[in-house]
Amino acid sequence: MTGRRLLALNVGSTTLKGAVYALESATAGTPPQLVECNRAEIHTGPEPEESLVALLKALSEPVQCPDVVVHRIVHGGGLRGAHELNEQLIAKLDALAPFAPLHQPIALAFVRAARVRWPLARQGVAFDTDFHASLAPWSRRLPVPAEWDATGVRRYGFHGLAFASALREVTAHDSSILKGRAVLAHLGGGCSICAVKDGRSHDTTMALTPLGGIPGPTRSGDLDPGALLYLLRKDGLGADAVEDQLYHAAGLAGIAGHGDMRVLLTDPGPRAQLALELFTVRIAQSIAAMATGIGGIDHLVFSGGIGHRAPLLRAGIVARLEWLGLGLDTDKNEAGATRIDRGVGPAIWNIAVDEERELAESAAWI
Repeated sequence: MTGRRLLALNVGSTTLKGAVYALESATAGTPPQLVECNRAEIHTGPEPEESLVALLKALSEPVQCPDVVVHRIVHGGGLRGAHELNEQLIAKLDALAPFAPLHQPIALAFVRAARVRWPLARQGVAFDTDFHASLAPWSRRLPVPAEWDATGVRRYGFHGLAFASALREVTAHDSSILKGRAVLAHLGGGCSICAVKDGRSHDTTMALTPLGGIPGPTRSGDLDPGALLYLLRKDGLGADAVEDQLYHAAGLAGIAGHGDMRVLLTDPGPRAQLALELFTVRIAQSIAAMATGIGGIDHLVFSGGIGHRAPLLRAGIVARLEWLGLGLDTDKNEAGATRIDRGVGPAIWNIAVDEERELAESAAWI
């Protein structure tokens, strides 16, 4: 069927990205081809319905009645593949909200608003966790009591759509990444590292929630569990208060007072320098750890708002990994080229990911 329109909705904690695609088939019975029409990004307000209206206005060629709408959902639990929405599925995703409190509730609020606004459209969801369905057993299983594991306390991993997009983009330049050992570093508002072997995720730094792993601009990353027990007991500090601080006031912000990487990179003050050093070292350590799990590294891929746009940070990370054979071409790195290594040793890539395209690809069958 030709002439259909697909709207991909990518809801973040503070922003809404939308992209419109035409679903075109050359002949009857052939899979549709995606042709991008336009895209836009806005800051979300308190009401999803108003944000959807604002997004449609921001699109240069607004799509008022899409045939297909696909939503990004951060946590899919054990669900695999893209799914068409129904009430049973929404209930399952609601139950996972405690595992992703910053993302899941707002994403599902947009799901409900879109179903009301476009009742005739077929609507689907794709999960960030799905990319990590292939995690090695030693990565999936957390060192917790069996009863906890049975309740779902295990490693799921996140940023799956971004990792899938980065892999797709690098493959277009060098398909050997699908047969080799790659470490993908997605550095943005949330930060995680993923080990990919033969095109499949084997390990990743985030676990049960998007709060774990390496520190981010405002998120703590991994902590001593004893520190959390201490905070929960201290002066009756409750779980909600601890959670809010760990998501919004920790990480780089906890050290420097804010998590704006553009400011930190130009700030000579001791707090900013300490935050940058900690961030750089923890990322480099995690890259080395991910490489260890898959027996080496043939490709290192940077992505995300920070990873893609901060050449000084990339240089600092790679400088700590030269013992792995990694080396940057300084001019290419500073120019923001796609491939930024010296031409010897592992390849190093600088990729702008397209999560909306991944969403659209996942739902083209609907």
